Amino acid sequence: MDDPRYFSLGWLAGGEVGVLHTLPGQDILIQDSEVARRLANLLDPGAATTIQRGQTSFLKVSHSRDVDALLFELVDLFIAIRYAHPALVQLELAPSDAGWMRIKPSEP
Repeated sequence: MDDPRYFSLGWLAGGEVGVLHTLPGQDILIQDSEVARRLANLLDPGAATTIQRGQTSFLKVSHSRDVDALLFELVDLFIAIRYAHPALVQLELAPSDAGWMRIKPSEP
């Protein structure tokens, strides 16, 4: 049975990323992989724990004010890096299957 507190946001390097709503806020869940471990370590060094959702392992990062501030800085930085590339001069927003907007790379 699916947990109504869980909301899938999308995919990162082939792994699912979502949030699990909790009483104090939410946890970020990233399907376990090498990229997921690097991201979890970047967001909250040494604090991520592994949980199971069905047959799949996820890394859980508590979404704290510090994590949120870092996410905010990373988004701004990633956009600046994309705009700085001479052949990739535009970011396009495209609707995903889930109805959310996501960044779609421009063609060079």
